[in-house]
Amino acid sequence: MENASPLWTTHELNIKTALSLRAFTPCVLARYVLAGIDRAPYAGAAIPCFLFIHGVSMRKFRTLLGATLAGACALAVVPGTASAAPAAAPQQATADLADTTGAYYPVAPARLMDTRSGLGGKTGKIGPLSKFDLQVTGRGGVPTSGVGAVVLNVTIANPTMDSFVTAYPAGEARPDASSVNFAKGWLGSNNVTVKIGSGGKVSIYNRNGSTDVVVDVVGFYAKDNSMTNRNGGQYEWFTPERVFDTREDPEPKPTAGTTIEYSLSFDHDPERNQHVKAFVLNLTAVAPAKDGFLTAWSGVGSKPVSSTVNYKANTNVPNLAFVQTTPCTGTDGCAAGVPKFRIYTSAAAHIIVDLVGVVDDGYGEWGMRFSPLSPTRILDSRVNLGTTGGVLSGGEVAKVTAPSAIVTDMTDVLAMNLTAVKPTRNTVLTVWPADADLPKPSASNLNPYAGQIVSNAVLGVIGPNDAFNVHNLTGDTHVVADVVGTFYYPAAPAATLSGGAGKSKPQMVGSSHR
Repeated sequence: MENASPLWTTHELNIKTALSLRAFTPCVLARYVLAGIDRAPYAGAAIPCFLFIHGVSMRKFRTLLGATLAGACALAVVPGTASAAPAAAPQQATADLADTTGAYYPVAPARLMDTRSGLGGKTGKIGPLSKFDLQVTGRGGVPTSGVGAVVLNVTIANPTMDSFVTAYPAGEARPDASSVNFAKGWLGSNNVTVKIGSGGKVSIYNRNGSTDVVVDVVGFYAKDNSMTNRNGGQYEWFTPERVFDTREDPEPKPTAGTTIEYSLSFDHDPERNQHVKAFVLNLTAVAPAKDGFLTAWSGVGSKPVSSTVNYKANTNVPNLAFVQTTPCTGTDGCAAGVPKFRIYTSAAAHIIVDLVGVVDDGYGEWGMRFSPLSPTRILDSRVNLGTTGGVLSGGEVAKVTAPSAIVTDMTDVLAMNLTAVKPTRNTVLTVWPADADLPKPSASNLNPYAGQIVSNAVLGVIGPNDAFNVHNLTGDTHVVADVVGTFYYPAAPAATLSGGAGKSKPQMVGSSHR
């Protein structure tokens, strides 16, 4: 199968036109039909699966930690003969950024706050109309200075009333925005990007009742060019695409305590693998047997004391995740140097992994930097803010144009918190670029249940007219969107790479193990 011709050489066009053309490249998932091939020649070998995303094909495999697992796109683990151990353990490449402003730095997930134990300085629940200023810089791998924003996972536990929590820069007036929305007794989390406030702190505000709050940090963005560590990263978006789904595996639902190892590799440009720092994923726990959590991390060392997706029994719960990667060794089921990560589930649950983007060290030509904002509401269908259609009915699409005050000609992605407000039926919300002749992606951004007020972080790509679409699958729901920052294309080359490697759109390969 050949991928569609990518539209990369648009030198005569302005950047917005070029980006809109880029978005037109179709994305196709191709799979081998295992029943239709002679399996004997493939005994002990891997059957690849290819994803074509904006002219980038990713091949993915699936294997188990401690056992062999045939995944949706593989009959067996990558054989050792095909990926022999390298002479030395592969290392991620380092590229010194000429300017670190807006660059992303992943860190090993670290817990900064837990009101249940008093970690972080707050013991006991945060009460109504109350806030706590959490010290973020200088902790959990975050530097003491030069930090513009942090990427957090904020978990709510044991709330006594329906409420919401807002994370915002300390020292600023509390914005009319929310970070996590929840019902009484809810257990859940949301990926929250927050601009750093005075003293390197972030304010955590609770509206109603009392609730425990847990905060884990997974990365940060440089505020300026003062970072001593020049090896920052840039974010490149991809059309959201499902890359792993345990419901499609021949094995039963992953049991409590299962750890699955995944990898995604650039196939036609393997040199790019060593430049990957993190994957941006939408992770969903499906039908867990009991209350619990997923933890995603690079796989280096033991499982961290942190969570990525927190879930209640018998629910489907998504969360956006920035997941740091580490290189495969060549003896662990994937080819040497391929970026990999792990996901652990504390309870029996199916796991869905949707690829949203990649963070690399500047190797990719479409890498973007981040500019943080104080939370800014741009959509609230309850008051016709950002839309004139009011409630969003089943099958309808709302087009939302970003205010000119928060975007430039180089802006391509809005970092948002998307909230569904009391849908009349269980539904699915999906976001994608407007005015770009793109079909609605198959992957979803938010899966609210009837009557819920629930949020999820979304990195929403905007079209050539600075707008995005929101689709509601069924029933009626109000929708709210708060922007916490924007991703933009830097004007100058992002990195100086050793060897003078050229930049091109490569192809990807993937694998997994339990």
